[in-house]
Amino acid sequence: MMALISRKQTSALALAGFLLAGSAWGQAWRPDKPVEIVTASAAGGSNDRVARMIQKIMQDGKLVPVSISVINKPGGNQTLSRAYLLAHPGDPHYFDIGNPTLISNHILGITQQHFSDFAAIALLINEYTVFTVRAESPLRNAKDLIARLKADPESMSFGVSNLGGTNHLTLSMAVKAGGVDPKRLKVVVFKTNAESTTAVLGGHIQMVAASMPSVIGQIKAGTVRAIAVGDPQRMSGVMAGVPTLREQGLDVSLSNWRAIIGPKGMTPVQVAYWEDVLGRVVASEEWKKELDAQNWDGRFLRSREFTQYMEGEYAATKVILNELGLVKQ
Repeated sequence: MMALISRKQTSALALAGFLLAGSAWGQAWRPDKPVEIVTASAAGGSNDRVARMIQKIMQDGKLVPVSISVINKPGGNQTLSRAYLLAHPGDPHYFDIGNPTLISNHILGITQQHFSDFAAIALLINEYTVFTVRAESPLRNAKDLIARLKADPESMSFGVSNLGGTNHLTLSMAVKAGGVDPKRLKVVVFKTNAESTTAVLGGHIQMVAASMPSVIGQIKAGTVRAIAVGDPQRMSGVMAGVPTLREQGLDVSLSNWRAIIGPKGMTPVQVAYWEDVLGRVVASEEWKKELDAQNWDGRFLRSREFTQYMEGEYAATKVILNELGLVKQ
């Protein structure tokens, strides 16, 4: 996938992007009715947390002249929330928290919704996959994992929250990079990352490929051990001692990104307005603190760059999913 910038560069780039586009802030258009941020996760889910953080920063900082509400529409592997956007074409008062399912769902044939059916506003966050095992597991690192799978690819069961998702793809690409056929892996799909972590603690599966916020509590408690992370660079804090896949000779790094998308048909002036509002959001101290707390990586891409990013992600994801035999012919 595409190379990512360092955390240290994030704030400077976000501010620079905001200053470069500052002229759009003075445009005549601005919202004139309540704004809705739709999220496909239930209250308390990761997408919901992102939506409510944006809502709070916008309202506390008086960044917009209207009220903002968060609407939860879970279900359909995130297609229901996007159907809600499609029902409001051209209306710049409705937004959704976009993530990689915006790309993979179309490739997998889950939905006819294509990322080009929406207005790309801005990419905000990157979240990476962590490989965790029980604290008592003999697997200490990715090298041990690959060695065991080369001896017997079916000797382990892996937990993921959905087939074709970022965590599953990160796992598949990692073992492929190590010379193992990912189609031979025993992959168990759970409703949530939390359920898969419970299963590994109970010894029902041997490893979980999950998002950082889903496992960080167990890592801190010492009940599971992280053996690798899909971040392109070494994390800090409690994860400082965990090497990346790339450090362990597996050139893999995927992001479970979060972004803001709107309904197709928004005008360039309306898109520019919301780009700049979000530029102010990501430049706030509250946003930076939340990124650190959640071990999220900030990467602010404005509409044009975000659209190009998704074009590249679509092409690369289609190749991977085809290799796994998950694409309907």
